[in-house]
Amino acid sequence: MSEKTPRPTQDGASSPAATKELYPMSNWKYDTFLWTMSVLVDLFFREVHPRGAWRVPRHGPVLFVAAPHANQFVDALILQRTLKNEAKRRVSLLIAQKSVHGFIGWASRQVGSVPVGRAQDSAKPAQGTIYLPDPINDPTLVRGIGTDFEKQAELGGMIFLPSAKGQTGASVDIAQIMGPEEIRTKRPLSGKLAMTQLTGRDDIDENGKFLNKDVKGPRPGYEGTKYKLAPHIDQTQVYRAVFDRLKAGGCVGIFPEGGSHDRTELLPLKAGVAIMALGTLAEAPDCGLRIVPFRSRAVVEFGPPFEVPTKLVEMYKNNQRRDAIGQLLDMVHSALSAVTVSAPDYDTLMVIQAARRLYNPVGKKLPLPVVVELNRRLAMGYEKYKTDERIVKLKESVTEYNKQLRYLNIRDHQVEYAKMSWPTVVITFLYRLAKLLVLSAGVLPGLVLFAPVFIATKIISRQKAKTALAGSSVKIQGRDVMATWKLLVAMAFAPVLYNFYTCITAYKVYQDRLGGRVPEWVPIWAVFLAGWIFFPAITFAALRFGEVGMDILKSLRPLALCINPSSSYSIGQLRERRAELSAQVTQVINTLGPEMFPDFEQTRLVPDSTPVSPTRPSFHYRRPSGASSPGADGTASPPLRRSTTQSSRAIPRNESFSNIGQAPLFATRPPSRSRSRSSSAGGGLSGLGGFPVSAFTTLNSKEGFDHANRKIREAMRERGELRRRQSEKRQPFVDEDATSDEAESGSPKSSQQHGIGFFLFTMAAALKSLINGAKALAIGNSGHKAALKELFPVVDKAVDGEDCDRDCDTCSVKYPKNFKINEDDDLYGFVKGWSTHVLVATGKTDWVRDVADEKGSVMQAIAAAKGPSNGRLMLSASNIPTPHHTTSYSEPTTVLLLPAFTIIENVTPATVPTLIASIISNAPTTTSSLAPVSIPPSLEAPLPEATPATLRELTTRPCPHRALILLCSQKTRDARCGQSAPLLRKEFQRHLQPLGLYRDLDDERPGGVGIYFISHVGGHKYSANVMVYRRRDAFGLDNVKRGELMKEGQEVVLPKREVIEEEGNVGASQCIWLARVRPEDCEGIVKFTVLQGKVVKPERQLRGGFDREKGLLSW
Repeated sequence: MSEKTPRPTQDGASSPAATKELYPMSNWKYDTFLWTMSVLVDLFFREVHPRGAWRVPRHGPVLFVAAPHANQFVDALILQRTLKNEAKRRVSLLIAQKSVHGFIGWASRQVGSVPVGRAQDSAKPAQGTIYLPDPINDPTLVRGIGTDFEKQAELGGMIFLPSAKGQTGASVDIAQIMGPEEIRTKRPLSGKLAMTQLTGRDDIDENGKFLNKDVKGPRPGYEGTKYKLAPHIDQTQVYRAVFDRLKAGGCVGIFPEGGSHDRTELLPLKAGVAIMALGTLAEAPDCGLRIVPFRSRAVVEFGPPFEVPTKLVEMYKNNQRRDAIGQLLDMVHSALSAVTVSAPDYDTLMVIQAARRLYNPVGKKLPLPVVVELNRRLAMGYEKYKTDERIVKLKESVTEYNKQLRYLNIRDHQVEYAKMSWPTVVITFLYRLAKLLVLSAGVLPGLVLFAPVFIATKIISRQKAKTALAGSSVKIQGRDVMATWKLLVAMAFAPVLYNFYTCITAYKVYQDRLGGRVPEWVPIWAVFLAGWIFFPAITFAALRFGEVGMDILKSLRPLALCINPSSSYSIGQLRERRAELSAQVTQVINTLGPEMFPDFEQTRLVPDSTPVSPTRPSFHYRRPSGASSPGADGTASPPLRRSTTQSSRAIPRNESFSNIGQAPLFATRPPSRSRSRSSSAGGGLSGLGGFPVSAFTTLNSKEGFDHANRKIREAMRERGELRRRQSEKRQPFVDEDATSDEAESGSPKSSQQHGIGFFLFTMAAALKSLINGAKALAIGNSGHKAALKELFPVVDKAVDGEDCDRDCDTCSVKYPKNFKINEDDDLYGFVKGWSTHVLVATGKTDWVRDVADEKGSVMQAIAAAKGPSNGRLMLSASNIPTPHHTTSYSEPTTVLLLPAFTIIENVTPATVPTLIASIISNAPTTTSSLAPVSIPPSLEAPLPEATPATLRELTTRPCPHRALILLCSQKTRDARCGQSAPLLRKEFQRHLQPLGLYRDLDDERPGGVGIYFISHVGGHKYSANVMVYRRRDAFGLDNVKRGELMKEGQEVVLPKREVIEEEGNVGASQCIWLARVRPEDCEGIVKFTVLQGKVVKPERQLRGGFDREKGLLSW
């Protein structure tokens, strides 16, 4: 069980190696077995979603506590698989001794599992019956009728009472054997079921208390209850193996409920988990043991690790073990409850899940982790308010709604078919029917060939469930063993079946070459090999096609009901009833939620229907420049209205309705002057006195002259290179894509006519300087062009530390060998300036060469429309998911506006003019000062009255993220972008997850970092291009000096999200545009650029950007 080489403990000392490993683990056997079994897991489960895996410590001893134990051996497999894939850790699991035989026993030995004897596995029915002669005055005395305790019972053994009415039978340890018919237990039995069984009385409340205290004994004439006896189990070797493993820095996993079950609630936890933790720390106090709660069903979830308090370890050492174990068990139970959905019964669980579906906005697809969190919170809320009249009535209504769904044999999400028009329903029905027929052609061969396995797994798993149910006191239907036995039977039977089919095929080939279809030169062994490839492939295809086909088949019935006039009316009524229930559920949750969950306002899924007054005061502040962290000079802002989002992690509105006309766009411009950007953007020179020399002020600085000199030297160098090539009679190299890139980014081009080119270039530079100077005077632009190291702070290793931890073993992502880019050009200062940046959600990662040519798209409409009045708009298509989760341009989509950090929903090509004129033109730009974004929460586009109201209204909300990482992924323009973007995203994800900052495409929890693919931004020959948009002091670390903290032995810790949240959405403070980014750069970019707004390699990678707080630009 323990590893060959012990890991060093946290203080650097190594634990002594065990002289003999009781349950050894071989790493290569572990990995091979796990990989083989993972194939079956992928076939059995559609999706296994890890949540919170970043919390798992990468080093040091860890005790994993998993509950509820709902799948006998599958839970163990999923835990081991997830830990190996996500945390690169191997774990030894405790397994019941009775299971260590046959294939399970062999498999458990390969992965270093520790067999544990359980009293219930050894329990056997004993002769006679038992009862409590004096349950009130002497509840630990147990008397028997016809028993022989001296021969059958054992000191330290256990008594088990039978289960009844779906309740688990009680058990208790034997403390003293007083004779053949009398024993004394270590503690009194409790609970209504146990006391009823042992006394036969009916005056007992739910807590097992007797209502009539005058009656001291059992019911007159009562003859007792049947029971089981189990011998004492010595677990010394088990604990020793666990102690040695943990002291060596390894991982141990335990299911503290004692066995698998199919209940909806957590069972009482066994003391073993507490003894393992306390015993290990008693022997090695400095080993750094942590306990990690874990659950495994649709979502694999790890809770936050916690350390055992030193006080409990001291109590454990000083003979106060009972109290120490009890307190630690309470901590473990609380930690497990935080990652578990518990309900008192199955019917209540169904009501909770139905309420969650009704609370979720229609059409919003929630990620699995969000679904689990919603279920958990709803279950906790129900448990607290279940006697509230509103909850009682709501439960009755939801239960009735579920009954109507079962009556019509449809699912909740299928009720929405009722709103479809009759022709649409017919077309959808016929299309899906045709698709089902096509899929059937792929399913039937595999279904026929694999039918014996399907039948065998179903029959045997049901038989095993019945056997397990008969031998268990905690199971309800025995469903927890069915998945395990289906996998085991399929593993054993499928190879036999494949071999049988292969042998038949080989025999037919040997006999007549399959009717002459197989050439004579094909050997028989090749037929065997082909058969072992062909038949599993047919089975795999049948499974995959069958999954899709079953989903389609289930959707046909509600469509057929909608076609039938008589039943379509019922569905229509049911849809109306659903809408009413949804409103009731939302109102109750939004009313009671804040009373129970302090973070309800930050995690609201559905907004409060109460309208926001335009005169409502806004709350916003600016942190003093000298403050070390945000929030230091003010308290948290009052909760404001929330918005419906794609995930359950709603985001704060924090809207401000102050007059934007009173907030100047440029800091040097008087506030009384008109806000019209058309006049300023047009570069009108009226009022300047003709053509003043001051227009050349962009060259009246050292940086300006250096910039001009650099351009002249580049042009002269290019002319010399051209002459050299002409003398060698060779044509100059021209990168076709780079030419277009430079045209967009504003970098200088080479020309074959360099004599004319040099003259034109210098004239263009002078003219550009003239225009820029005049424009600066005319519009009062607050941003000025900054030098390379002036725009963003540069990482100083002496102050900030290393940009890479040099953990090369984990850095496995590499670019292809032929990935070559331009390494010679200067990057900084050549990007073309922009005022606003629009990301259009398409759900795609690649587009046509020019996204404006995507027919029927919002991008095409934006490109064709009149531009915004506040400056140049940069347009990008993105892989942000669309609300309808398709890539069709016929449905409304979402737009992310930067630097406003604002999401605009329900955007269509028809609403684009309103989007540009009323939202983008009034949004903050790259040159605006930091002030709360003043964009209305909703806006109606002036479209024809025939247009449905739902298509006319544009809704806005703040982007929930603290930072955005944009990666160019358009391989249509350049294959290098298509190669680099997925690899960089994987690396960014790897470094953000341990910080709790990674957000996937559907995760809109407040805070964190969103990573999106975007279309061409220019400069493909400098791939990979990475743009980082950051809010002001996005994570409260901008002023932290990492290097100095590390020298002092301190760690850099992210402040809590509540501390770094702004009061009001002021948008992005910075955009840092990098190029030539490689996977090995991602760690430094996350550590310094994303978290602190610094640039690691400015000379090589910085292309440009802006800093609104400083008023600096790169253009």
